[in-house]
Order: sequence, then structure tokens, then C-alpha cells
Amino acid sequence: MDSSTAEINTTAATTFYILSVVNFVLGIIGLAFNLLILARPKLCRQPCSFYFFSASWYNLFIVLIVIPMRLLSNNYNLEAANYNLGYCKIQTFFIYTIRSISCWLIALATIDRYLHSSSHAFLRQMSSAESAKWAIRIISVIMFILYCHMIVYYEISYVPNKFGTITPLCNGQSGFYRSFLNFWYMLFYSLLPSFIMVIFGCLTVRNIRQRARIAPIAIRNVQTFKRSDAAILRMLTAQVMVIIICTVPFSAYRLYSSFTANLTKTTYRLAQENLALQIVGGLTYFAHSSSFYMHILSSTIFRKELRQIMRSCVRRRVVVPVYLHPVGQNQTSVL
Repeated sequence: MDSSTAEINTTAATTFYILSVVNFVLGIIGLAFNLLILARPKLCRQPCSFYFFSASWYNLFIVLIVIPMRLLSNNYNLEAANYNLGYCKIQTFFIYTIRSISCWLIALATIDRYLHSSSHAFLRQMSSAESAKWAIRIISVIMFILYCHMIVYYEISYVPNKFGTITPLCNGQSGFYRSFLNFWYMLFYSLLPSFIMVIFGCLTVRNIRQRARIAPIAIRNVQTFKRSDAAILRMLTAQVMVIIICTVPFSAYRLYSSFTANLTKTTYRLAQENLALQIVGGLTYFAHSSSFYMHILSSTIFRKELRQIMRSCVRRRVVVPVYLHPVGQNQTSVL
């Protein structure tokens, strides 16, 4: 292996390490605050908040479990799935499914905003907390069903790694299934959720504009579109943009990988492809770790709720013990 190939491999490992650590730290802090803030009364009454809240739990699993596993595998070659077939099947099945569910929950949130902003009473009634709970259960079951083929067709195969050495790898069966899996994951992890987010996001904006033209005074008085609704919509828009930006490049790489799977590649090209994979793969984790920061930047209500949580934490830390003395003596308070 020449020096340029080794340099590319080192750059790929370093890049993925930095992206993983950044996502891990940002994700733990941000998702913890997400769960605290979205559970507060002012936001938890919103049906859309149920999708954010559930997505935060799925994203927390990705940050706490998936990112460390990928870091150990890519940078330190510690991957039990490459040597145990049962663990290989179960691990990949859960990782692929949970990552897809978190994106689909945000797609459902855009549908909820469309229903909530509709001028038709029947559609507005469909935007409710009970509907959100059922939608979350249904999409979770559907995703687990859609990815169950991985349990059957995943295997441990021997392929050249980034250094050109033949090593065991937990991967889909070679041939048609591997190409099918790349398209399948690209479709249900990135393209379809992103398409739904864009379509229903545009429809929501159209609904709001139509209602503004029909009842501008009511809009100004926040009777037809309340301030909290507008805040939720801004939070959703910011998160949708991050998901699309972070997942579409990874889908493009999977598409390229499918088209070039049967080509004979040099170690230098393998190193280049590995660098591209580590960059776009590391970027996808921002779709799961950055929601809190998008909410903070886009929503004044979210910032206000965060300040209230911080104030309550500070008050709990300030303890003023009172020492009682016999009657007739002065009482002393010590901070």
C-alpha cells in the first residue's frame, strides 16, 4: 500500500472519529434537554410534540448505542457482528429499523402540521394526541416488518477492506439482494421521508397562506393559528432541512455503491470510497443528534421553556437552612 492510500485511510478514520465524538456529545446533551422540554405542559399538549418526543427516544438509542458501536468498528476493528452470524442479523436489523423510524416520525409530524393547518374541520380533527399515538405505533410496526428480510438474508462474507485485505464482514448476501438492500435503505431511510417532508411542508405553507387571506384579522389575533403552533412549525421546518441535508448524500453514496459493486477496484479507489463513506456516514448522525439545537434556534417558546428549566434547577440548588433556637433567642438563617 502506497503512502497516498495510507494517508487517505488515516484521514477517513480521523474524520469519522471527530464526527462521531461531536455527534455523541451534542446528542447526549441535546436529546436530554429535548425530552425535558417536550414533556412540559406548554408543548406536550401539541400532537406534533408526540412525534418529536418519540423521535428523541429513538435518536437517543442511536447516539448512545449505534455511534459508539460504529466508532469501535471503523476505527479499532472491534466488531462482534463480523464473527457471530446471529448477532450480525439482529444488530443490523435493529440499527437500520430504528434509524428509519426516527426519520419517519418527523415525516409524520409534517403530515400532522398539514392536517392541523387545514381549513377543513374533518382534517383538523385528525390532528390529535390520540391520532399521533396510534400513528407512532403503526409506523414503528411497519418499519420493523419492512426490514425483517435482513434477518433472513444477512450473512458474514469475506470482502477486501480499505487496505485491500480480505476480512469477514457482516453484510447482505452478494448479488441481487445486496443491490436491493441499498435501494431499499435509500428509499425508506432518506428519499421517501424527505419527499413526504417536502410535499406536506409545502402544503402546510399553502394552507396557512389561504387561511391568512380568508381571515387576516383572526390570524393577527392568533385565533386560527396560535403562537405555539407557529413555533412548532418553525421547529419542524428546521429539523426537516437538517434531515434532508444529512441523509441525501448518504443515499447518493449507496446508489453509487450499488452501480459499482461488480467492478474491480484498486486499493487507492477503495481508500477514496472509504473516505467518502466515512464523511457521508458521519454526517447522517447529525440528523439524529442536532434536533435540540435546531429547536433552540428556531423557536422562542422552546428557548423560554429551556430558561424556565434552568431557573428551576438553580433554585433547587440554593438551599437556605434555618437553625431554630429556644424561644427568646434570635433565629439565624445561613445560606
